[in-house]
Amino acid sequence: MTTISRYTPSTMPGEQLERLFVARERILGRLVERVEALGTTPSPHHTLLVGPRGAGKTHLIALVAHRARRLIAGGQLMRIAWLPEDPWTIVSYGRLLAAILNAVGEEPDSPPSEDQLDAQLRASLRTNGPVLLLMENVDQILNAIGDLGQQRLRNLFQTEPGILLIGSTTTLDRVLADEAFPFFDFFDTIRIEPFSAREAQDMLRALAREGGDSALEERLEDADAVARIHTIAHLAGGQPRLWALLGSVLTVEQVDNITDLLLSRFDDLTPYYQERLARLSPQQRLVVAELAAADRPLPVKAIAERVGADQRSVAKSVNDLADQGWLAAVSTPFAHLLDRRRTYYELAEPLARLAFQIKESRGEPLKLIIEFLVNWFDAEELHASGRNEYARAALEMIDQDETLSLVRGLTSLPAVRRPSLALMGRVEDALAALASGDAEPVMSLPSTLRQAIELRYGDDDGITGMRLLLLERALTEVGNVPQADSQEAWLSRAERLDGEARSHQSRLMHVRWLAAGWRLGEAEAALSTIPPGIEHVDGQEALADAYQASGRVSEAVELYERVLEDRLRILGPGHPDTLASRNNLASAYESAGRLEDAIDLHQQVLQDSLRILGPDHPDTLASRNNLAFVCLEAGRVGEAIGFYERVLEDMLRVVGPDHPLTLTSRHNLAYAYQAAGRVDKAVSLYEQVLEDRLRILGRDHPQSLDSRHNLAFAYQAAGRAEEAISLYERVLEDSLRVLGPDHPHTLASRNNLAYAYESADRVEDAIGLYKEALDAALRVLGPNQSQTLAIRENLATAYRLAGRPEDAENLLAEWPSGG
Repeated sequence: MTTISRYTPSTMPGEQLERLFVARERILGRLVERVEALGTTPSPHHTLLVGPRGAGKTHLIALVAHRARRLIAGGQLMRIAWLPEDPWTIVSYGRLLAAILNAVGEEPDSPPSEDQLDAQLRASLRTNGPVLLLMENVDQILNAIGDLGQQRLRNLFQTEPGILLIGSTTTLDRVLADEAFPFFDFFDTIRIEPFSAREAQDMLRALAREGGDSALEERLEDADAVARIHTIAHLAGGQPRLWALLGSVLTVEQVDNITDLLLSRFDDLTPYYQERLARLSPQQRLVVAELAAADRPLPVKAIAERVGADQRSVAKSVNDLADQGWLAAVSTPFAHLLDRRRTYYELAEPLARLAFQIKESRGEPLKLIIEFLVNWFDAEELHASGRNEYARAALEMIDQDETLSLVRGLTSLPAVRRPSLALMGRVEDALAALASGDAEPVMSLPSTLRQAIELRYGDDDGITGMRLLLLERALTEVGNVPQADSQEAWLSRAERLDGEARSHQSRLMHVRWLAAGWRLGEAEAALSTIPPGIEHVDGQEALADAYQASGRVSEAVELYERVLEDRLRILGPGHPDTLASRNNLASAYESAGRLEDAIDLHQQVLQDSLRILGPDHPDTLASRNNLAFVCLEAGRVGEAIGFYERVLEDMLRVVGPDHPLTLTSRHNLAYAYQAAGRVDKAVSLYEQVLEDRLRILGRDHPQSLDSRHNLAFAYQAAGRAEEAISLYERVLEDSLRVLGPDHPHTLASRNNLAYAYESADRVEDAIGLYKEALDAALRVLGPNQSQTLAIRENLATAYRLAGRPEDAENLLAEWPSGG
């Protein structure tokens, strides 16, 4: 197998370079055309490739040399002088001429003068044929040969048509861009643009193919490959050499080995960046440091505010840094929607952050490596290497970084945690502004979010699709119980999108948000404007969900029955949505107390799921779980435990022990054990599940809160009252912080803590908490909802225990029949 060089394409065989070449065929074609014209035109097009370190300039020059050799083999008279990439010994015009003569196989006279070398090269060009001069780091060579040397070199190029320079530079510094210098405006310049995510995918595939790694090549063909590459684009910055660096570790399955390889690669790069940083002025270093620390590109005004300097001097520093290749103006597909007077800048080479992170890490894991791990791998893959410090740090970032989860959601990758409603609202508002022609709010988002938006911006439903996705995720977060502050803001967003998009999908989303806020009359009116079809049926289902959540169970049953009838007609009996409708109807029967009807329907759903989806499909396993739950509610505890144990066995086999569905199955089995009076077994299983949910999902995940709540309930059943109260208190505190005071889980936590106080003879504490819970339930759920009625009964009981029967009677008299 041919090896792939880490840094120097000039050492690689030409055919291998051709196989690894992607994306820049047009540039290469222009360069080869100029080589073909060498010797036939009086004015060769001397060309300079401009791009940061690792942009692919050497690869292009190496391919020009390879194609030139083919032309020579085909009969074109030409010689190639390819100077070293690092021209340390070229310190004068004479040494440059000597290097060119040596490269074409002509020994210069010894010891020659510059005039003699100049004359020798000119004579060689006329006698022995043209020379293709390939020169990297042109700026360094020009600075080294000085002003007089530059004048003589320009004269050589202008008077000798038999020499063509194709060179490269990282920056157009003053010897190239200042009109006081001889080479000002002399070269045709070609800017090397960064790779897009799709071009990076092409390169990584080529590297995998060349390396014989079929598994990596296959993985890179996955539908989510571009999305994953896009999420790490902010680490590589679009530079091929950095993509090659990252690509070299994608073949490694063990996180331990990946981190070692990345650390080794980064150790090679860090001195380079630190040396370049040391050559900057103090203000320039501050500008670079601020952009290295920022999570988004910044305009000059914002940079000036951060460094505490006047805008004019910072603007000059920014321009100088851009010329030197430190900074780059952000390229974005919605540039036409930005204020043309404002340019946003970011680091041209994101790995320059190493110069700061290495010094600041003090032995802690490097953030760049952690970011790579969390963006390339899923949580399950990282859990397999949980003992590695970088894997642990990556899992901690996954648990804490809400931006990461939203980026993955927008790019259709598996979510890792729930982003906050505030962040999702900020992004939806930015997308709404973008839809109306203002891209400035999107530019204020973290770069990873902006890049995720850019990935989908060109899709047919790009902006609208992303906004619908955010509204969907927010609806899942809020649930189908009114929460005044957050729900009103999101309902306004749904209404805004519907007013702009005017589609069945946007109207359906508006219906769903109205239903979730229990604004049922408005939801019904909005639903009536959606014509018959699948969106209308989906809207009916949302309305039925709201009926059930608000205690209007008979109406929910009636509407669920209509939804099922319509889905059978439109989609057929075997469609997954039809099975879901039957499952929802069974749950409504359960809420209505029709437990045998619910069991019969759940059994039918399970049989059909087995036949249509197979025994291992997640929906089939969920059907088993639902059947077990309703059996438990019906008092058929033995059957329920049997179902739950089989579900758990299948979950362990199908998705593994750490999958959230498996954890839910173990949690449900613990609940069944407690219902059967096997309290010690329930406590033990709850404790195991809680430990695993904390490890996998994090402390604040709703399922972790649920585990802690139920464990407290089990402690209480086991007579461990103090442990139960202590745990309930912590759960309530965290529920208030994470879910808010009006969430149904928070209401349940208040009620159950009050009951624990009551059981521990702390009746006055119980009464105070019951009253808080009842006030919240009345405000959120209304007087007739089952949870509200249960809390009312509990408060009345506590009044009686406290010797206050009149308070109990007055409370019950307020709505004696629950109405």
